[in-house]
Amino acid sequence: MMDQSIQFDFDLINRYDKAGPRYTSYPTALELHEGFTEENYRQHIAKSNTQGGPLSLYFHIPFCDTVCFYCACNKIVTKNRKHAEPYLASLYQEIALQGDLFDSARVVSQLHWGGGTPTFLSYWQMQTLMATTREHFSLKDDDSGEYSIEVDPRETNSQTIKQLRGLGFNRISLGLQDFDPAVQKAVNRLQSEEQTFAVLEAARAEGFRSINIDLIYGLPLQTVASFTKTLDKILAVAPDRFSIFNYAHMPNRFKTQRQINDADLPSTDVKLAILQMVGAKLTSAGYVYIGMDHFAKPDDELAIAQRE
Repeated sequence: MMDQSIQFDFDLINRYDKAGPRYTSYPTALELHEGFTEENYRQHIAKSNTQGGPLSLYFHIPFCDTVCFYCACNKIVTKNRKHAEPYLASLYQEIALQGDLFDSARVVSQLHWGGGTPTFLSYWQMQTLMATTREHFSLKDDDSGEYSIEVDPRETNSQTIKQLRGLGFNRISLGLQDFDPAVQKAVNRLQSEEQTFAVLEAARAEGFRSINIDLIYGLPLQTVASFTKTLDKILAVAPDRFSIFNYAHMPNRFKTQRQINDADLPSTDVKLAILQMVGAKLTSAGYVYIGMDHFAKPDDELAIAQRE
């Protein structure tokens, strides 16, 4: 059996221990500049259509009703659900514009709703968004696509999960970050084990093929011992995947991060020790490291395909 343990080269880590461009979206932000014109965009799509193959779609729903201090995402914090309406109207227009550019014979094999909090939307709004997407793109109807959504367990219940499954989603990611009460208070995200695991079990009951848990290491007041407790609690319910990200503290760029006390942040050595602990525990529990801070069960076909 192949050794799945993670090996760290500390000399290499120290050499490259500095900030770099974000890699969470493609093309990266560095590729988008004023010199990239509409004509350039159309040329790339024409080339893509010539090559053919399936499409992947990402929808950003930027609304949250409370702010998490660590967040560096593009977001609008509001409790007024009506604020989503003009955004959705513009999004519907964008879907139509983009749909006209791509070959209608190309099937959408991957679809993801992220945020923000996609479940900020009402069921009617989510239903309309999915219907509009189907009108302009070729979505699969046989549940063979990889259609995923991010949810906040604090405002998701079994009825919401049932509705999401009915809309065609079959993969789901639950935001958590940490169960430790002191850490949760420090980042303004109070979330109980009961809330989180109730949503996880509801997703299993509705037949979601893959359930992911999001965690962040490097948050204020975290220690190896405290994060170990969080990880052990989650391992007990055995989700299909883990996404475990390093917190990037950039208060000069992201205003909400200024609410975090710099002195409470763990050192680089502590963060690395947490990551080592995570890698050892998850690989020991049978998860496969698939790169970019992601671990998955070996029977997750998408995970193995990504790793290969």
